[in-house]
Amino acid sequence: MNFFISLAIVLVFIIIIGYFTGSKEFILGPNNDERKKLIKQKSIVQSWATIFLFLLTNFLFDLFNLHDERLSDTTFVFPELFYLIILLVSYFIFLVINNKKMSA
Repeated sequence: MNFFISLAIVLVFIIIIGYFTGSKEFILGPNNDERKKLIKQKSIVQSWATIFLFLLTNFLFDLFNLHDERLSDTTFVFPELFYLIILLVSYFIFLVINNKKMSA
């Protein structure tokens, strides 16, 4: 059973990567032209840069002990989920921005 779950996760990842990058190298990748591929690739780089800035800010707050004391009692069950949501939302925001910039 674990094998089938692992296989399903890998296939979903391949499909997601193919869609987000616009590459035909992956299974079920979309048939995008060069402009759409460039827009998707720029959006990916910009969203990863955004998540890097969030992580850098979090590190600097820890380094200089700048945390808000009102939030010290609050615990997040899945803090990684917050960063994944930021990553996906920033990808779609940058995708819209880049589509508007590069529209013909």
